[in-house]
Amino acid sequence: MLKSLYVSSFVIIDKMKIDFQEGMSVITGETGAGKSIVIDAIGQLCGNRSSASFVKKGCSEAVIEGVFDVTVTPQLEAICQQLHIEADDEFIITKNIQSNGKSQVKINYQSSTHNALKLLMPYLIDIHSQFETQKLFAQKNHILLLDEYAKDELQDLFLDYQTQFQQYKDIQQHLNQTIQEDMSDEQLDFLKSQLKEIEEVSYTDDEIDRFEEELKILQNYEKMNACIQNFEQLMNNGQGVLPKLKEATYEIQSLSSYQEFEEPVESIQNLYYNLLDITENILDTYRSFHFDEYRFNELQDILFKVNRLKRKYGFTMQNIQEYHDELIQKIQTIENREEYILQLQNKLQQQEKKTKDIAMQMHHIRKKYAKKFEADIHQELQDLYLDKAIFKVQIKESQMLQPLGCTNVQFMVSINQGQDLSLLNETASGGEISRIMLAIKTTILEYNSIDTIIFDEIDTGVSGKVATKIGEKMKKTALKKQVICITHLPQVAALADYHYCIEKKSTDDETITSIHLLDSNQKIIEIAKMLSGETMTQEAIANAKKLLDA
Repeated sequence: MLKSLYVSSFVIIDKMKIDFQEGMSVITGETGAGKSIVIDAIGQLCGNRSSASFVKKGCSEAVIEGVFDVTVTPQLEAICQQLHIEADDEFIITKNIQSNGKSQVKINYQSSTHNALKLLMPYLIDIHSQFETQKLFAQKNHILLLDEYAKDELQDLFLDYQTQFQQYKDIQQHLNQTIQEDMSDEQLDFLKSQLKEIEEVSYTDDEIDRFEEELKILQNYEKMNACIQNFEQLMNNGQGVLPKLKEATYEIQSLSSYQEFEEPVESIQNLYYNLLDITENILDTYRSFHFDEYRFNELQDILFKVNRLKRKYGFTMQNIQEYHDELIQKIQTIENREEYILQLQNKLQQQEKKTKDIAMQMHHIRKKYAKKFEADIHQELQDLYLDKAIFKVQIKESQMLQPLGCTNVQFMVSINQGQDLSLLNETASGGEISRIMLAIKTTILEYNSIDTIIFDEIDTGVSGKVATKIGEKMKKTALKKQVICITHLPQVAALADYHYCIEKKSTDDETITSIHLLDSNQKIIEIAKMLSGETMTQEAIANAKKLLDA
């Protein structure tokens, strides 16, 4: 459940903190007070796109933070593993939106991404808005709603299908590319010439590093020779460092018999022998070098060819080796083109059959659940005073494999008795569409593990007993889920366990929105306002009390 929501410097909200409870909560307020802004803030936590316009005028950034208590399901745990976050029973989601429109996301105080939110949040919260209702008009969304209903039996198969379908598409793409590629003799000769060029310079990156170091020494051999001669003269001639240091050790040797001088005398002696060893090591190393003009030219030629290959085929010898392997594959493909295409075609057929088998399993599951879905929706529609309505899920098998399988799903409806089945947007009014979507959502919610559902003014276009029934549906849902409802209907507000009111105050300089939890007396006043407007009457207050006591 959503425990708390903190919003700062967001649109017209200065600072706002809402502590939510279990059960049913409603948020009311006059038009333009900022009810939709609260939903927008929660939408930001769900990964919706940010905008500089969300930052309150005169502020540098907006901050939104939601704290969620969750039930860790296997599906949620799998998503957390995919996102490399710990599957805990509490999630703290934070989003900062800068005045330039850029934003930062954190999950449990660890930096994350908008894509991560889009993957994670559907397991924590479901926002049902008027925009969601409009999705009913798009046939492509019908299969998603049916699949959510059948998720328990369908989910593992669907994940397997996604893997197999992607492999099918990859093979298909590779086959098409192979058929379309230039397979002429000229292309074959060109590829072979590239292969020969690479194989003439078959060295590893480590070998190239050694060649470059060796060439560097040969290129600077004369400078090195002069340097060594000067060094040897400074160290070894009569007035050099070593003879003078040796002479100094003899002079001070007699002091070692005194305890106070024993350690420093020994240090000077060690210094002499260490310096002698270092000098001999440097000279021995130098004597191992000699200038070989043949080797010098050979290294220059090797490195010239290597650098030319790097410019043409890759920055490292490993890149070049990878291209070398690709060339071999391409040459073999051209030389055995017909056989290779036949192999790919056979492989594609096998993968298509494997993928189709899974798609058909999904298709049969969808057909089975479509009947149950129709029955459940029919019952819900009767409860919502659409007792003459017929809801039909049309299932058709597609011969072509698609990202969601081989099933086409379309919802059809007949609102009035004797009316033919037709598309939703051709026959249903706004209020009827709202009720149909509520029926679908209520049905689906019985089968998912989401703890929190938000209804954002889905009761638009209804009133009277229908409004009351919608409120009762939400109240029933709130027995198992946390329900947060933005509403303008007093019949719905009266059924809430908790009633929050949003108010907007304007000054000469700015407009500020605030929210507070109503007590029992404040509930009566707010519902009376919803019934009669700002000018309250005793009758409106009496009717508000009746609604609350019902």
